[in-house]
Amino acid sequence: MDSKKEKKNRLYHLDLIRFFAALYVVLYHYGYRGYAKDNFSILQFPELESFSKYGYLGVDLFFIISGFVILLSIRKSSFIDFMVSRITRLYPAYWFCVILTALIIYFFDGNIFKITLPQVLFNLTMLNGFFGVEYVDGVYWSLLIELKFYILIGLILLFRLMKHIKLFAYILLFFAIAQLIVPFKNAPILLKVIYYVTFAKYSAYFVAGMFFFLIKTGKRSIFNIIPILISYIVAILYAVGKVQDRNLRYDNAYDENVVAILITVFFIIMFLISYGKLLFLNKRIFYYFGILTYPLYLIHQNIGFIIFNTLGKSINKWLLISIVLILMIFASFLIHKFIEKPLSKSIRNKLTSSKVLNNIRLKTKPAN
Repeated sequence: MDSKKEKKNRLYHLDLIRFFAALYVVLYHYGYRGYAKDNFSILQFPELESFSKYGYLGVDLFFIISGFVILLSIRKSSFIDFMVSRITRLYPAYWFCVILTALIIYFFDGNIFKITLPQVLFNLTMLNGFFGVEYVDGVYWSLLIELKFYILIGLILLFRLMKHIKLFAYILLFFAIAQLIVPFKNAPILLKVIYYVTFAKYSAYFVAGMFFFLIKTGKRSIFNIIPILISYIVAILYAVGKVQDRNLRYDNAYDENVVAILITVFFIIMFLISYGKLLFLNKRIFYYFGILTYPLYLIHQNIGFIIFNTLGKSINKWLLISIVLILMIFASFLIHKFIEKPLSKSIRNKLTSSKVLNNIRLKTKPAN
């Protein structure tokens, strides 16, 4: 899809929502996580904690949006087109952020974060999570879930199974429910493998996003609404289960009811988008929020903590967190403009001009 057509079809209110999801994750790390666990940050913000501690759920919203936009992006797309779009979308900013984070840890960190050269190099592949190699920055964990989803979607395109995309969504949802009934630790080895491949703890979000998209395209059948309702229940059950684990780590800091309310809000927002009720927010200006989201997510955590620990004793904490937030947003803009955008274009041009890939594209092109 060319850039003009992509911008014409873009849902700019999703850019806005995605940005605020990323900002909530940032607030979680700066306003709660850094001080509350593992001594990552010397700064505590008790005034923010009641709100910021739930910011980890911003990632859950990301996953719903991913399920939604993936169907938007793969319509009439071939396997090669999809893979090229994912590679050029994910890797350029990621490579830069991994290298920058590693360098800042190496030169400025006071031994809180540990990195090695092999670890950094493996991280650059984005495949380290499959092999248990520690992330250079902990926020990268969610990229493993996204990669699994993209790989499965890629296989659907490769074998021309798009007409069965709803069946694929049902399968993901089935195994998410199965893991609630037969937990991972009690499952036979084959089922454990399936749980791992289908990212069962999070797949309900992707499934909901996919069906929200189908509703957005006018397919408002009860058979598209029911899977969303089931996904909502499954997501709530997993989120509440996660609260129990988090309370063991964070001294009973979390309220299950608040988590359930936030998940409900996420689903309501996506419901309103799918039914065209938020079109008043579909303004092109929000595109500029969208381009900041991915770099901001990638760059903010460890670098932010290092700045806090370096300057936190000499600068007012409210001034410092404000400066760091502005710095991260500005850095995200620079990364997009000077790294992500030109490098993505260069890689896309090289890949799309490859004769080998063009031959594969012709063989895997979806039937009209």
